[in-house]
Amino acid sequence: MTDESTRHEEAYRTLCSRLNLILAFDHVGRAGNGFLLGIFDRHPEVMGCHWVHYLYSYLVTEFGMESRLDSARACKFILEKSYFRYVFQDADETVRAYVRKIGGNPDTPVDRPLCRAVFRKLVLARSEIARRDLLIAAYYAMAVGTGRDVSRTRYLLIADAISLRFEHVMQGFSGRILDAALADFPDLKPISLVRDPRAMYASNRHQYVNQLGNMYGVTPKNALARLRSLLTDDLTMDSSVWSFWLAYGAQTARCIYRLRHRTDVDFRVLRNEDLNLRFVPTMERVAAWLDIDMLPEWKDAEYVPTSMGSPWKGTGAYNSRYQGKTNGPLVNDPQKVADHAAGPNRHVTDRWRSRLAPHEIRLLDLLFAEEMRELGYSPAPVPDYSLVECLIRPFRGELPTFSWIARGFAESPGEGMRRLGYPFLLPPFFVISRMRLHRLYRKGFFAGVTQGEADSPTTPFLSPECRGEQ
Repeated sequence: MTDESTRHEEAYRTLCSRLNLILAFDHVGRAGNGFLLGIFDRHPEVMGCHWVHYLYSYLVTEFGMESRLDSARACKFILEKSYFRYVFQDADETVRAYVRKIGGNPDTPVDRPLCRAVFRKLVLARSEIARRDLLIAAYYAMAVGTGRDVSRTRYLLIADAISLRFEHVMQGFSGRILDAALADFPDLKPISLVRDPRAMYASNRHQYVNQLGNMYGVTPKNALARLRSLLTDDLTMDSSVWSFWLAYGAQTARCIYRLRHRTDVDFRVLRNEDLNLRFVPTMERVAAWLDIDMLPEWKDAEYVPTSMGSPWKGTGAYNSRYQGKTNGPLVNDPQKVADHAAGPNRHVTDRWRSRLAPHEIRLLDLLFAEEMRELGYSPAPVPDYSLVECLIRPFRGELPTFSWIARGFAESPGEGMRRLGYPFLLPPFFVISRMRLHRLYRKGFFAGVTQGEADSPTTPFLSPECRGEQ
């Protein structure tokens, strides 16, 4: 073994002996996992990677709950299937497009061959590797390839989802990735990233209506299959947009609250609104809880997070850089607005108010009343519609418009014809989706989401004095 290899092995083993984990759950996927990773991007005591997400959920999906893995298979998985592929693989156009999409700089200096060489050397030294050591090896190799000093590093920061890809939204989610993480890091620091449920729904609805082409992802070719899925509550991410994201929001909340009520972990709740509107005092509480230094730049009035050391350009469903769908039913933010939404700001906390119709806001107030009350969000001043009154009205992005159909023909004859067919396919989806939602509501699907399985004190907030302010 060369002197350089020996040095890396020793530094890696030292990290393995002292690192703890910060595991941030962004349970509906819009509470700011990229924002949080960017905030800690240059912290000497916390090592994350702004380009890498969902490590534990991917690992559990691929390997189950095993904590010791075949080294060769694990090495291949990290290099080719995990989000680390955007760090370790050569920067072809696919990699560069992804980095641009999440607001990073694709020209960020990364010695990718060195990353791969160091990672392979560490992982393949033995036939098996602990899952914990595999994760640390990936982050250490990234640090070597980017010239990062790890001498003060005390934490890994991983942002993840609460659901697993093979779990069905109507059956609920297990939250097994917390058990996997606890097996690797018994003293881990779990964070529940939250955001106003109305903002999270508006964001997901905006992205997927545009991404799928219409509210139900329906075309003449798949209409019968989509209708069958709706009739049987077989909701997926590429089917009925508003139905799926309402169900997903309820089930992920139910799962995260169950985990937060466990007595063996010290969960902390971090509101996206606190990070944006009360950034410095909120980060002072976060730093105190983690026992780490406050970064001087966090107190800068013009502070902007970074992505692998470069200024972060922001991301999100309304940002054309992120979703790239600029010809859909719903209009993205102007790029100038999106470019100024990277640092802490009020725009991202208030945007849902203009993106939702009054009856949509009322519907969300009704469905997520428990979670909103628990998290400190107040009902909006909108008409006091009943559930039925909310449901009989169309949702934004649901009804076709002449301009939307015309833009489809301007894009291509095929796209124009697909859009022209949508009004004829819409009526059964409009009616059945509402009947199914009403049935779920009456059965209590949206009730009891904040109840845990064990008696425990109310989960502490990092900004407790802000409850009820939103």
